[in-house]
Amino acid sequence: MARPPPGPKGQYLGKLNYDFWRADMFGFLAALAEQYGDVVGFDLGRSPCILVNGAQQVRELFLEREACLRKPEFVKDSNRGHWGDGLTTLEGADWEARRGVLRACLGARVSSCLPVVGQCTTDMLHRWSAPEGRPDLLKELRILTARIAARLVLDADVEGYSPGEGRSEVLPFAEAYGEEYVSTAGGDSTAPLMMVRPRAPRQMDTAIRIINERIDGGERRGDVLTDLVHARLPDGGRLSRDEIVGEVVQMLYAGHLTIPSSLLNFWQDIAGTDVFAKIAAEAGHVCTTAVPELAVIQGSYCLAALKESMRLHPPAPILYREVDSPFELGGFEFCRDSAVWVSPQLLHHDADNFPEPHRFLPERFLKGSSTVTPRSPYFPFGVGRRACIANHMALNQMTLITLLAARQFQITPANEGSSPFAYGPDCKNGVVW
Repeated sequence: MARPPPGPKGQYLGKLNYDFWRADMFGFLAALAEQYGDVVGFDLGRSPCILVNGAQQVRELFLEREACLRKPEFVKDSNRGHWGDGLTTLEGADWEARRGVLRACLGARVSSCLPVVGQCTTDMLHRWSAPEGRPDLLKELRILTARIAARLVLDADVEGYSPGEGRSEVLPFAEAYGEEYVSTAGGDSTAPLMMVRPRAPRQMDTAIRIINERIDGGERRGDVLTDLVHARLPDGGRLSRDEIVGEVVQMLYAGHLTIPSSLLNFWQDIAGTDVFAKIAAEAGHVCTTAVPELAVIQGSYCLAALKESMRLHPPAPILYREVDSPFELGGFEFCRDSAVWVSPQLLHHDADNFPEPHRFLPERFLKGSSTVTPRSPYFPFGVGRRACIANHMALNQMTLITLLAARQFQITPANEGSSPFAYGPDCKNGVVW
């Protein structure tokens, strides 16, 4: 018979747990796992929670018990913005049907997106070559992410940039860049978990007009919107206008948090190191006059280094679900409405999973390495069927951006107390990280 997971529970311990959590969230979770094992029950304030921290248990949770879980509403809210549901916020049969449609749409663009990424990145780097001012890297990378998304999803560009041959639509900057948003469980500012991310603003007039015109006209432009308009669901039906709007709006913002933050962490990891020197040499070899082929990017040392950086700094350090229907796992009971936590941050830094876990070793992810296997608990984009559907596209995109930047600029540590992105005479084109 299944039993409750062991761990610190009860009103008094719930308060102590909450204080410990607020002081050092990952130290708190690591201490729980060390004391109680791979499945731990604990109260956080008044909320019953379960930490799953064993590689085998995590796989079973997300591969075999996924149907028993649901995403919390505050996480969904951060994805919807002011709009409707899309793949990241659907559940059950609706999610299953939409996933099939999106897999077909995005799978066809894994390689065809590279010229778009290359052109938008080249435009950004050209601006950086000018001596005026110091770029705000996070903002610059978010604008780059927004431009790439607008091109791939709507065949449009962002205000301030030339639409280019055959492309006449321009999204206002506010529609492309979005609004900052903090979402908490139940709107409680003291809730232990929250989502802080950019999301779609309330006004998306141009994007909605483009969607309506494409639906009415049926024009094929080679973008994701075109695919959604003409897609067939498993029952033979088509997506409704509202379903297309919800999906398009979510896709325009899907990478605004992950890509800029992951690139900043990556560039900080390699700044002034031998790893950057290897990436710069690789960039000089593979980035000549044309964008590298997909196979070149997927076999690159730069991609291996990026994966290692995302091991150290997973963009979603905690995966959070709620129990929708009770189940058993590892002999323990998971009761309805309990919060279930999985921490890639803990799993990625566990020496049992990755030897010398705090060292930056891209060689772990090179082809032929035996260090990281399909069974390794490596979850930078989530795990199971609800892992990020565009994870391969995002990895290729970030790799190409880094290769193009490394070909043109030095990435070196900034002086203490200085801007993280500064100009100096010892750099190609005068940029120092």
